[in-house]
Amino acid sequence: MRNMPRRGAVADIRPPAAPACSARRFFAYWLLALTAAVAAFASHIYVRHRVVELGYALGRERSLRARMENERRDLELELAAMEAPGDLAHIARDVLGLDVPRDDQLWTVGSEATAEPVSGEAAEPGLVLRPAPGGLPPEPAAEPSPPPAAPAPVAEGAP
Repeated sequence: MRNMPRRGAVADIRPPAAPACSARRFFAYWLLALTAAVAAFASHIYVRHRVVELGYALGRERSLRARMENERRDLELELAAMEAPGDLAHIARDVLGLDVPRDDQLWTVGSEATAEPVSGEAAEPGLVLRPAPGGLPPEPAAEPSPPPAAPAPVAEGAP
């Protein structure tokens, strides 16, 4: 009961204390927090944009790498074919059924046009194909035809 005023004593009246933070100071803190939030949001957007951009660049580089690997494999096969033409000839002949073409299967490429084009313009040299002498090559047969049968011997006394 020590803090209680005595009876009849006049109470000490003080004006209310000023707030701990003035309006100016509150506005400055609020503005600082808002600026930090906007900066964080902008940083987040920039980072997301860079991630997407780098993802597309990575996809392009992977595609380029795959194309280059395919080209390297093709070049290695071509080099192997050049270094060992006997193996290539063996594969072409035995596996693929290819053979050296006969003379009637060859076509010559002319150096001059044999006839005028329909449009009336002159044809460019070297672009006209002419059949080899003897006409067009025969169409390939689906299956080899069997050899012709020998005539049957005629018995004596048969009608």
